[in-house]
Amino acid sequence: MAKLVSKTYSEALFEVALEENKIDLFLEELNFIVDTFKMYPEFYSLFKSPLLKVDEKKKVVSEVFGDKLSQEMNNFLKIILDKKRAYYIEQIKNEYEKMVNEYKGIIKAVAVTAIPLTEEEKNNLEEKLSELTGKSIKLTNEIDKNVIGGVLVKLGDKVIDGTIKGRLEELKENLAQIVV
Repeated sequence: MAKLVSKTYSEALFEVALEENKIDLFLEELNFIVDTFKMYPEFYSLFKSPLLKVDEKKKVVSEVFGDKLSQEMNNFLKIILDKKRAYYIEQIKNEYEKMVNEYKGIIKAVAVTAIPLTEEEKNNLEEKLSELTGKSIKLTNEIDKNVIGGVLVKLGDKVIDGTIKGRLEELKENLAQIVV
């Protein structure tokens, strides 16, 4: 249900964004909204609450976001409130971001390393992954001490394991298969 709701609303917003040439603006605004809710969880609870009337929520949202968002985004928030879909705002943002990245030919990737990558290493890895996929790569770096060394890359639904831990586990499996 959540997937269907978020996809439906993000598609509608994306169509408007294309018509108005505001794809990036809407993404920035959605990120701002979700970040605001994360910073102020009480406000988010109010936004989602079934106890508060829709008109009261709209008034609060207008006062908080009013001039900080485009007219289209303010209207979008009001539609979400009218349709009682406020709970799905973060999923809508995530689906919308996927659509923007797909439209622009960008793939999100995560490099998991034991220590943070330098900016140069990150850029080099992005270039290599771009050559490999033929798409533009948006790389983030996550730290996991269990990796020991090397890098594990999560690229969409693919995983490229170049870690020492991964090689040791592979070696362990190969040794276990040897019949003495």
